[in-house]
Amino acid sequence: MDKKSVIGFVIIGIILLVWLTWTSNMQKKQPPKNEQTKEIVGDTTGRSSKTNDSIKVIIKETTDTTKSDTLLNTFGKTFDKCNTYNSGVPEKIIMLETKKYYMEFTNYGGTIKKVVMRDFKAWNGDTLQLINWNKGKELNLLFTSKDGKSINTKDLVFSSNYKEWERVNIENLKEYKLKYVLTIPDDSTAKIIKTYTFNPDDYNFDVDYEFLNSKQYLSGSQYQVVWGSSLNLSEYYSSEEATFADAYAYMGGELSTFSAKKFLNEYKENENNQNLNGSTEFVSTRNKYFGVFIVPESRPGDGAYLTGYKEHLKDEGVKNNYSIAVKMDIKNDMVDKTSFKIIITPIDYKLLTSYNKELDKTMRFSLDFIVRPIAQYFIIPFFTFLHKFIPNYGLVIIIFAFVLKLILNPLTKTQMKSMKKMSQLNPKMTAIREKFKDDPQKMNKMIMNLYKEEKINPAGGCLPMIIQLPILYALFGVFRSTIELRQANFMLWIHDLSMPDVIFKLPTKIPIFGIDTISGLATLMGITMFIQQKMTVTDPKQKAMVYIMPVMLTLLFFSFPSGLNLYYFVFNLLSIIQQYYNTKIKKDDPVKEALEKSKPTFMEKLKKRGEEMRKYQGKKRR
Repeated sequence: MDKKSVIGFVIIGIILLVWLTWTSNMQKKQPPKNEQTKEIVGDTTGRSSKTNDSIKVIIKETTDTTKSDTLLNTFGKTFDKCNTYNSGVPEKIIMLETKKYYMEFTNYGGTIKKVVMRDFKAWNGDTLQLINWNKGKELNLLFTSKDGKSINTKDLVFSSNYKEWERVNIENLKEYKLKYVLTIPDDSTAKIIKTYTFNPDDYNFDVDYEFLNSKQYLSGSQYQVVWGSSLNLSEYYSSEEATFADAYAYMGGELSTFSAKKFLNEYKENENNQNLNGSTEFVSTRNKYFGVFIVPESRPGDGAYLTGYKEHLKDEGVKNNYSIAVKMDIKNDMVDKTSFKIIITPIDYKLLTSYNKELDKTMRFSLDFIVRPIAQYFIIPFFTFLHKFIPNYGLVIIIFAFVLKLILNPLTKTQMKSMKKMSQLNPKMTAIREKFKDDPQKMNKMIMNLYKEEKINPAGGCLPMIIQLPILYALFGVFRSTIELRQANFMLWIHDLSMPDVIFKLPTKIPIFGIDTISGLATLMGITMFIQQKMTVTDPKQKAMVYIMPVMLTLLFFSFPSGLNLYYFVFNLLSIIQQYYNTKIKKDDPVKEALEKSKPTFMEKLKKRGEEMRKYQGKKRR
C-alpha cells in the first residue's frame, strides 16, 4: 500500500470518528429528584405568550401524577358550568379493534387514550402501546373563551351514545363512526362535535371537528388541534431513540424540523419552540420507528406550533418530549367544520409515500442530500425486492454485499493494479526523493513525470474506498432506522439486525469511544480488515497501519447495527478471496502486461487521431 492510500485510510477513519461523535447522543448526569414542574405553552396569535389572550398547549411534568393534576386549565365563566373530571361524571371507555390497532377512546375530552400496535412488539416482547397515558389523552382542541381564558377540551366531559367498556370489532366492517358532543351551557345551539371515522385496514383514521355557533363561546376565531406528548419508547436504548425523535411541520413545500436541545431543568418555552404561520400540510412527531401525523384534509391549516424538551431517564437514558399543533381559523362562526386525517404509523418509506402527502420527508438521514437518494432508490428497493423471495434479511444483506462487490469489481481491479505498480515504483521514487530532497518542487515534478510515464493514477488506490463511503453512510442510516430490519433475526446470537450484536459487556466504558459492549460481527469485520491489510501492506514503514486501522475501525463499529457489520464482514471476506486469487493463484503474464503497457491511452489515441485529421485536411486543401 502506497503513502496516498494510507492517507486515504486515515482520512476515512477520521471522518467516521467525527461522524459517530456527531450523531451520538451525548449522555448527561441525572437531574435532581425535586426538579420543578414545567409547562409548555403555545398560542394561536402568531407569538409566544403567557397572557390571557394565548391558547396554551400545556404538558405537566411531575414526579408524581395524581388525580388533582387532571384539571390543567382555568375555565372561563361559560365553561365553569360544563362537566369536568371533578364533577362526578364517570369516565366511559370504548374499545375499538382494527387489523392494525387496538384503541381506547374516552368521553373525558372525547379523546384517544390508548393505541396498541397489532403487528409490532416492544423490544422485550411486550405489547407496544404508543400513547403516553401518564401525560394525558391526545387529540385535544385548544382555544380562548369569550372570557379570555384558555380552554383545553381534554378537561371537559363529552356526551356519547356507546355503553361503558363497549367493545367494537371493526375488522369486518366497511367503516365505523364514533361521535362525541359538548353542548355549551345556557345555549343549546352552541356545540363542539368530534366525529371519528375508522376503517379496518389502515394505520389512519379521520376526525371531523364542528364548531356550532362558536361566537357564543370562542374568542379570536382560531383554535388548535393538539397532540400533546411524544409516543412511548419502544426500543432498548432510549438514547438511540432520542437521536431520531423530532417534531415537524410541512408548510408551503418546506419541512420545518424542531429538535429538543434543552433538558427539563433548563427548559424555557419562549426560547424553545417554533411558532409558525402559513399554509400547513401536516405536523408530525416521531421516535425511532413510529410516528404520528396530523393532516388537515378539508383545507390546509393556518399555522403550526412545535415545542419540546429532553428528559433524563434511569441508566443514563434520554427521552425527547414534544408537543405539536395545527392552527385553524374559524371561517364561519355559525357552522365551521374541518376534517383531519390522523396517521399513527410505523416509519415505513413505502407506506408513507402511499399517502401522497410528502410524509416520507420526515425520514431523515445524516448527510441527507447524499444518503437519501442512495437509500430510497437503491438500497431499500433492492432489500424489499429480495425479501419477497428470501425471508431472512441477513441473507439479503449477504447477497447485497455480493452484488455490490460485482458492481465495484472494475474499480477494485484498477485499485489492485495501481497498488502493485506503486509498490514496484517505490525504489525509483525513493531515489528521486533522495536526489532532490533539497528541492521539493523539483522532486514533486519528477515524481509526477514518473507517474505519467508509467501510466499510474496516484489516487487510483483510494477511489473504490471513496465511492463506498456514501454507500456506507446510507447503509448505516438504513440499518439504524428502517422498520423492516427492526427485530429482524439472522442466526445464532444475531437477533436484531438494526442493533449491535452484543456477545458480552465490559465492566467499564472504553475511553473516547464510550463503548462498554463487544460486538461479535464487528470483531469478525476487524479480523478480516487486519488480514486484508496484512496482504496489502508491504512497505516496512507502513507496518503500523496494519494494526492501527483495523483496531480503530473495530472499536467504532462495536456500536453500529449488526446488519452493517455483517455487510462489511462479507464484503471484506470477498475482497480477501479476490486478492488471494489474484496474487497466489492467477499467474501474471509478463508478455501480456508489456503489451497492455505499450497500448496508447485514450488521450494519446485522441491526440493521434487529431494529428491525422489535420494532415488529411492539409492534403485536401493542396
